[in-house]
Amino acid sequence: MDQLTPSGRPWLPADTALWTTCRIVTDIRSGQVPDERVPTYFPLRDGEVPFAGGIVSVDEFRAAGDGSYSTSNAFAFGTGTLGLALAATTLAVNSSNNNARRAQAEADAQVTWRPQVRGQIVVTDRGFYLVDQFGVFPWGWNSIDMMQLAAFGCVIVSGRSTRGPLTWRVVTDWAELVFVLWATNRHPQHPQLVDGSWMPAGWIAWATAQGYPPALSRPELRP
Repeated sequence: MDQLTPSGRPWLPADTALWTTCRIVTDIRSGQVPDERVPTYFPLRDGEVPFAGGIVSVDEFRAAGDGSYSTSNAFAFGTGTLGLALAATTLAVNSSNNNARRAQAEADAQVTWRPQVRGQIVVTDRGFYLVDQFGVFPWGWNSIDMMQLAAFGCVIVSGRSTRGPLTWRVVTDWAELVFVLWATNRHPQHPQLVDGSWMPAGWIAWATAQGYPPALSRPELRP
């Protein structure tokens, strides 16, 4: 992950989330069930434990269209000087509209990060839930085939959905928790989990200096 240079900045909610993540990871590695809990407005599966929740922003790596567009061929007929002017204006408007449609279609055909979800995330021991104005969408660890922390609070997820494979960029204070729980369950040999690089460089020392020594600062619990 990118080097974190927190010197001089205040303690943020993202730091509290990472500090809490360290507590959860410590409990899991020591064979205990973490004490952290959050309430939910939707039912969970039997025995499922909700650890944390907060705001989330999800973008999907995809195209918005296939590059096709419909042209406008409307034409105004008339006679005399006024009719010729009207016809010329109609042609110009049609050309402009068609050019705009073509440009939009070309832009839509580009594969890039596009907004997908703006809402809340709830992270549990079995996966996570995305909640927005359209409903509640559960994601189990087994539906996710690849994951990588790209930056502090940002994780890239590749998985299998009801509409096929997808790749998401998930931005949330709980990105590190999502990664650690998934990797612990699905890929314990993930390089970022094994070498501890899932944590921002220098963060443990900085948090300790702020008076919040993370549980992971205990040598026996480090990766």
